[in-house]
Formats: sequence, C-alpha cells, structure tokens
Amino acid sequence: VRAKTNIETEKSGRERIIVSEIPFMVNKAELVKKIADLAREKTIDGITGVRDESDQTGMRITIDIRRDASASVVLNNLFKQTQMQANFGMNMVAIVDGAPHFLTLKQMLQYYLDHQEDVVTRRTRFELAKAEARAHILEGLRIALDNIDEIVHIIRNSQSSDIAKATLISRFGLDDKQ
Repeated sequence: VRAKTNIETEKSGRERIIVSEIPFMVNKAELVKKIADLAREKTIDGITGVRDESDQTGMRITIDIRRDASASVVLNNLFKQTQMQANFGMNMVAIVDGAPHFLTLKQMLQYYLDHQEDVVTRRTRFELAKAEARAHILEGLRIALDNIDEIVHIIRNSQSSDIAKATLISRFGLDDKQ
C-alpha cells in the first residue's frame, strides 16, 4: 500500500512532494519525524525541509526538494526507506463446501462472484414468486369486477358465507386465495 503523493513545481523552479494520504496504521507524526531524520543524516539526499500542513480539510505533508535533486528519485527513496509504502500479509481463508480452505486471490474472487450470482438468483426468484402470487390475486379481483352484479347477487342470496364461497369458486373458477 502506497501513500498518495503529488509532485508540484513552484514558480522559482523548485519541486516539492505533497503527501495527501498515508497507508493504513501509519502514524503521521512518526512518518514526518522519520523523513526529517533521514534528511538530516543525509541518508536521503535532496530534501531541504519537511512540514506537516494538515488541518480540518485534510492531511498534507510537504517535502521540499533541493534545486539540483530530482523529486521522483527522492520519492522512490522515501517509498523504500520509510513507511510511505507498506506491505500487508493476508491469510485468505474461507469456508468452501463446509470446510476452511486457504485460497489464492483468483479463487477468492471466483467464490465471491459465485456467491453473488447465487444471491441475485435467489432474490430474483423470491421476488418473482411474490409478484406471481400478487398477480393471481389481482386476476381474481378482475374477474370479480367484470361480474360484480352477479357476485353481489350470489352473496346476498346465499344462506351462509361458506355456501357463497363454494358457489363463487364453482361459478367463476376462482380458488381459495382469490
């Protein structure tokens, strides 16, 4: 993981490195101190000043470069000798078919994509079944609206609600839910 940097050139021709983000778990104050120590000891040649200009708007570390030094060379040395570039080890263990397995990055991505495909398929099937159930009920309502006078007559003239229900089911081909 690398820090996000930008090389700016001043009007006088001098270059400066602007660091706007640092890697995860890196202490900014320690990083600035380490860069200043490396510049003071001349381990990294070409740095004239290091300032922490961070405020409420965001992080900003400014590294001033000498006129005769190359900013890109200094930046590469900073990546090499400070925590502006950090490596993270990962144990990519996942449960595959009920058992834990170490996976490569390609395998991890493939299992994740398979899982996402399964989730989307199952969600779509669920929503389809729900929509079909709603459409079935609405079909019964459409039949009832088309024959509203006859349905009202059957319901009023029936002796009980069970008899009216049975008559409606047999007469119009409705089912229990409709």
